[in-house]
Amino acid sequence: MPLGIKLPLRPREIPLAYKDEGHSLEIGLIPLQIGDVRRWDEQAWHVAHVDTYSPSTETNNCFSVAILTPDGTLANPLSLRVGDQRLLHLYFSSEDFALTWPEPSECLPHIGKEAPPLEGWQVERMHEFVGDSTDALYDRVLICWCIPIWTTADSTAA
Repeated sequence: MPLGIKLPLRPREIPLAYKDEGHSLEIGLIPLQIGDVRRWDEQAWHVAHVDTYSPSTETNNCFSVAILTPDGTLANPLSLRVGDQRLLHLYFSSEDFALTWPEPSECLPHIGKEAPPLEGWQVERMHEFVGDSTDALYDRVLICWCIPIWTTADSTAA
């Protein structure tokens, strides 16, 4: 079943160079094509840019990140990068998901440590992905699978 996560980014997160109503990201296993249309929030969103990410280890997993805009144009996709490290972290739990663009290296996720955007959850396992092209928005994408902190505390107490 395709993974389709729609992540609307609001105007406060949009660089000044981009003068539209906003943009949105869609992460999926089946890559979208430039010009494809998605509808949500009672609006049509057109794919303006697509990046593909493959694992840094030997597996067959990969996914794409599509940038969608109301009119299908994006002046400069590189201007959407956040920070010097160009990292995207996705945290998944059984109840929620979150994404972050942490800047300082001390904010990197670690297995067994708390997942900052998901209170009460910790990183159980992590997978690293890299962009397939030099103009990808992110150098690395870290996918963090999280479990409740109390689950770990219960297992160590037994």
